[in-house]
Amino acid sequence: MISVGMTGSVAACTVTFTTVDRRASPRPAVLPEPPELDTAAEVWPEATFTLPTRLGNGLDVQPVAMLDTDEVLMITPFALARFVVYDRRTKKHRVLATAPKWGECDLCYDIKSVAVSRTRIAWTAEIYRSEPWNAGKRHMELWTMPRSGGPMRLVTWLTGHGDVRFEDSLVIEGDHAVWDGGHDGYRVPLTGGKADRLPGSFALLDPESRNCGAEWCAQQLPPRPYELTTVAVERKDGSGRTTVAATGGPLIGDRFGLFGPPHVYDDGPVYISGGRTEPSAVVYDRCTGRSAWAGADGADDSSEGVKQGARGTDDPILFWLEPGGRRYAVVDLSRIPDWFCVP
Repeated sequence: MISVGMTGSVAACTVTFTTVDRRASPRPAVLPEPPELDTAAEVWPEATFTLPTRLGNGLDVQPVAMLDTDEVLMITPFALARFVVYDRRTKKHRVLATAPKWGECDLCYDIKSVAVSRTRIAWTAEIYRSEPWNAGKRHMELWTMPRSGGPMRLVTWLTGHGDVRFEDSLVIEGDHAVWDGGHDGYRVPLTGGKADRLPGSFALLDPESRNCGAEWCAQQLPPRPYELTTVAVERKDGSGRTTVAATGGPLIGDRFGLFGPPHVYDDGPVYISGGRTEPSAVVYDRCTGRSAWAGADGADDSSEGVKQGARGTDDPILFWLEPGGRRYAVVDLSRIPDWFCVP
């Protein structure tokens, strides 16, 4: 089974924040309500569409990235790992590459994070090889292949036996892959050679950390009792700050926030009002100041929530399962106009 944790997902969770100055004000008779938001399909109809969860040959798939206007890179989440290209116009697909045969067993080859450049696809995978001396311990590896298809090739091990990461992120910069595993990372030449060790980003592990792109940052602000939780979006130097009714999450491509729904906190860590169901997410566009709901309305806590696709040359996709589980709703962030965007 493939467990794709492509960077940035908002799903059901329990988060404890440290509130500040709890004695500052008495509990009001009426608590604030989360703002009314339209859905992503209503706000950005030109960027939203649906994809099948199963192809004509019975192959279960999950979207990863847009390769062009109509072609979507997908993976097989419940079988031997394959990269598949699906054409939205013709409804046909072709297999780009298949994992080694030894990866067919359960938990032997789980794709985690994927990155796409104009020439290559790279990904991290949790690996178990059934060597007699291994005692069932898993580790993480970096793999790559041409964007046009071809054999999957192991680049390097990223961790030792028994060391897998709950979350990681991967980008391609030129001929290198840059991997962030939380408390450490590597810059690795995809053609082979010495990997350079990098400091990790604890923002992967801490929802209250400041999450920065090239110029802009997002950070969960300490919640105050009886007030809506907010996220600050600002430049690295603190200028241009605005606040969004939401909970912490990543800032994508210096423009889009993928945040959790806002909550109102009582005199403690448990939220008492949240409006939308937890598997939903707030998508915030810094360029226009607009926010929209993403996620299946009415989904229960077992939903995987809203996921972010692979990082690539354009803004990534966001996707989630529609009710019934037969199709994915997709938002292609690269199709949202940037006429009003200020660097």
